[in-house]
Amino acid sequence: MRYIELKVVTNDLKVEDVKEILYKNDIYTFEEEGMELIDELNQQKDDWDFVDESVFDIEEGVVIIKCYFSENEEDFASKVAKELSNISKTTITFTDDKDWANNWKKYYHPLEIGKHIAIKPTWEEYENKDRVVIDIDPGMAFGTGTHETTYLCLEALENYVKKDDIIFDIGCGSGILGIAAIKLGAKEVLAVDIDEKCIEATTENAKINNTTDSMKIYKGNLLDVIDSSADIIVSNIIAEIIAEMIPELKLHLKGEKLFIASGIIVEKIHIVKDALEKEGFEILEINKKNGWAQITGRVI
Repeated sequence: MRYIELKVVTNDLKVEDVKEILYKNDIYTFEEEGMELIDELNQQKDDWDFVDESVFDIEEGVVIIKCYFSENEEDFASKVAKELSNISKTTITFTDDKDWANNWKKYYHPLEIGKHIAIKPTWEEYENKDRVVIDIDPGMAFGTGTHETTYLCLEALENYVKKDDIIFDIGCGSGILGIAAIKLGAKEVLAVDIDEKCIEATTENAKINNTTDSMKIYKGNLLDVIDSSADIIVSNIIAEIIAEMIPELKLHLKGEKLFIASGIIVEKIHIVKDALEKEGFEILEINKKNGWAQITGRVI
């Protein structure tokens, strides 16, 4: 069977606009390549034998995003490509690569985060008794720990999760944040995503990590499917969506509870910060990594 590859060549400043168009078309699974990946590979030179050498040809500031569709989705792929072509170079090609869905695996290896967390792809070996080990098979769902926004969220969870906390993970992706929260001591996690592939990935990763009994996983539109309260809400999406949901989100945080937000490019920190302060949140910290930001706010 042939597949359709939609390739978008963009830059650091437009990558969030590209993703916004993908999200509006209910596309949440894609490959992303850029200098971040090259920097990581430069620290793991022993693994270069497993890497497509073309990845090293990416110029600084350039980001390549690839989406895949079945052969009978050509009209839909063309529609999305037309929308994207207004802001970035876009091409559509047919591929006979039967293993395209597994190609991204060559980029992922065990990753230590903060003082106590390690992310281990299920196909890799890793052992460290001093770290909480999270096994992740992300499929193509967002959230493996290597992206700055996931990394920053995991560091924040490590700092703030307390024993028996109740956590909401809004836009759960692969489930990595909720699983980490459980392994850091949380009592229960409610994980929500609007993408069926993310729900499947989160469910499977919860099974792999033996956290199923402590996680409730819902398919739905952000907070629409949740009517209870949390000690911490974490959301790794994009700045505009986060800002829009803050008023409703506040209703689910009783007392001096926390909101951990990421998926924010540094140029848009003010969007989330202003929205939080408008709703009476105290900004506890803003952390940055390679052009991305994470904000922690507390209800006061």
